[in-house]
Amino acid sequence: MDFQVGDYLVHEGSGVCRIEDIDDMELMGKGSRKTYYCMSPVFKTGAKVFTPIVGSTVRLRPVAGKDTISRIIDNIGDIECINEPNERALQEKIKEVMAEFTPESMARVVKTVLIRKWNRLASGKKVMAMDEKVLNLAGRKLYEEMAFALDEDVSYAQHRFEEAVKSHSANALLIGA
Repeated sequence: MDFQVGDYLVHEGSGVCRIEDIDDMELMGKGSRKTYYCMSPVFKTGAKVFTPIVGSTVRLRPVAGKDTISRIIDNIGDIECINEPNERALQEKIKEVMAEFTPESMARVVKTVLIRKWNRLASGKKVMAMDEKVLNLAGRKLYEEMAFALDEDVSYAQHRFEEAVKSHSANALLIGA
């Protein structure tokens, strides 16, 4: 998919970005010129991201629209948690779902880990370090895209998502929590 200067997109590693320029460059002295998207992450002031238009392993996609984000929030009860009793298999499944690179897949991962976290805390257990790591990564990506699509700040998007999960998951128990 070709993007243009001024377009907003989701960069697999940097989240929501705005294309500032499209330029032929030779980066890191590799001796080959390529055409790059020169982007600014929306939620990282001053940062720049350069991704080749052709031959990059980094995925780019259009930012989800307000309708998509609203549908995810409104139907959060229909999003299935990742249910895997084996901790190692669960972590692998989480990676697989995150690799789908869609707002729906991020919502599924974040919902799963939030419920695990809340169940552990409710039973007097500590939150698992891997769950915190996943929430920091998948949560940041999801909440930033939601905030952009809804024209709100990230904390509002996080609060809205977490409240939707709480209201639809009051009796949810997750294996492995």
